[in-house]
Amino acid sequence: MLYNIFLLLLQRIQTKRIMFIEKIGTNAGLVWKALEKGEASLKAVKKAAKLNEKDLNMALGWLAREGKIELFDVDGETFARLA
Repeated sequence: MLYNIFLLLLQRIQTKRIMFIEKIGTNAGLVWKALEKGEASLKAVKKAAKLNEKDLNMALGWLAREGKIELFDVDGETFARLA
C-alpha cells in the first residue's frame, strides 16, 4: 500500500516536470518568433512574446544553452538576437 502511494507521488512529480519542460520549450518558441524580426531588447521581447519575467528568463536560458541566441548589452540594456 505504501509502495503504491509512493509510485503515485513519483508519477505526479514526473508528469509536472514534463509539463514544466514543455512550457519552457513553448515559451522558447515564442521568444524565437519575436527575434525572427531581428535583434531586440529583452523588454521588447517580453512584450512581443507576452511572457512574464520568470517565463521569459527560462525561455532565454533554454535558447542560450542550446546556442540559438546571443545576449549582449548596449548602454546597460540587454538585447538578444538569433545566433
